[in-house]
Amino acid sequence: ANPTPVTPPADNNFVVEESESDAYDRAVNLILKDKQYEQAIPEFQGFLQKFPNSSFAPNAHYWLGQLLFNKQDWAGAGAQFEELVSRYPDSSKRADALFKLGVVEQKRSNIARAKQLFEQVVTEYPNTSSRKLAETRLKNLN
Repeated sequence: ANPTPVTPPADNNFVVEESESDAYDRAVNLILKDKQYEQAIPEFQGFLQKFPNSSFAPNAHYWLGQLLFNKQDWAGAGAQFEELVSRYPDSSKRADALFKLGVVEQKRSNIARAKQLFEQVVTEYPNTSSRKLAETRLKNLN
C-alpha cells in the first residue's frame, strides 16, 4: 500500500499582492474621498512603475498629471499628459489631456506649441467640452 502523500504545511507568511484594480482604486480614493493630494502622487507613480501596461495606466497618467498641474509642476504635469496623448490614442481622457498639455505649454510660455495643441483638440475632438475650452484659449492667445 502506498503511504498517503504528506501535504506540506501552508505557508502563512506570504503577503497577498495587491491587485492592479485595488492599487488603482486606492490611489484614486486618496484624491476623491480623502483629498490627500500629496499622498496620491507617490501612489500613482508607484502604480505606473508596478503596472506599466495596465488598462488603468492612461487614467493614472491623467490623474498624476492633474496632481502635478495643481502643484504648478509644469514639467512634471506636461510629461504625464504627453505620455497619455502619445501612447494612448484611444483613451477617453485624451482630449482633456491634450487640452491640459496646451495649458501647460502656455504656462511655460511655449505659445506656438500651446496654440498647436489647442487646435489639435478642436480638430480631433469637435464634439467635446475640451473643444469649447480650447477655442476659448485660442481666442485669448491672439
